[in-house]
Amino acid sequence: MSRFEKLLRIEVIKARKRPALWITLGVFTLFTVVAVLPNLFRAMEGGGQGPPFALPWIWRGVLQPPINMGPFFLGAAMILLFAPEFGWKTARQNVIDGLAKEHFYVGKVIAFLLLLAAFFIVPIVTGVAASIISPAPTGTFARAPELNHIFGYGLALALWGTIGFLLAAVIRGSGAAMGIMLLYLLVENMVTSVVSFWNAALDTLLGFLPTQLFDTLTRLEFYYPDELARANAMRAQNGMPLLEFPEHSVVVAFALGYVALFLGVAFVTMRKRDL
Repeated sequence: MSRFEKLLRIEVIKARKRPALWITLGVFTLFTVVAVLPNLFRAMEGGGQGPPFALPWIWRGVLQPPINMGPFFLGAAMILLFAPEFGWKTARQNVIDGLAKEHFYVGKVIAFLLLLAAFFIVPIVTGVAASIISPAPTGTFARAPELNHIFGYGLALALWGTIGFLLAAVIRGSGAAMGIMLLYLLVENMVTSVVSFWNAALDTLLGFLPTQLFDTLTRLEFYYPDELARANAMRAQNGMPLLEFPEHSVVVAFALGYVALFLGVAFVTMRKRDL
């Protein structure tokens, strides 16, 4: 058995014994499916205004609820899976049994990737299934805007998933880590609102903070030109400033940079601290 297979087996065994983890994933799955049902029932009754509820147009309605809530579910799931190991001393026992700290860390990265895949797949499967059930004619799986939307969902998951990973590694307690995660979300939004009010010129810079970057990734206007045009037309009528977003490549680069940073800090913390 290779080292990777051994680490994978260990993490699967641990995950099977974490009911809170499976409850979190189950609640997210239920939330995703329930959010799709009103549009699906409307399509089965003859539809309404707007594009048909089928591929590729379906992704706007299917992805929006999960992209706003799924990343927080993943962050919480990562904390619930990872943080208790320090209190239960299973992390120390793994090292005593012959695993280096680096191997323990890699095992947690494997667990994170498995969770990321699970949370990513749920809305994709839901969207495809809803499109099959819907009587509306189905087109291609996704065009460029929908592919960007799907990829943005994955980035949003990775961003908050690694925040949960980092907090679990640093704080080492489930309740405290989740509390800090929610507190950070509130504090960053409050600080950016106050700073923007006093100096609007800093809006662009503040937009690259983790929570603000996440907000960009959740906006339909960021992916679909028609949504941006519609939103800006309404804002212009109301005398509000028009929405502007950074280039997609810049947002992707910053999001991936944060993911690498959070994983890197977690790795350094685990190497330096006693398990």
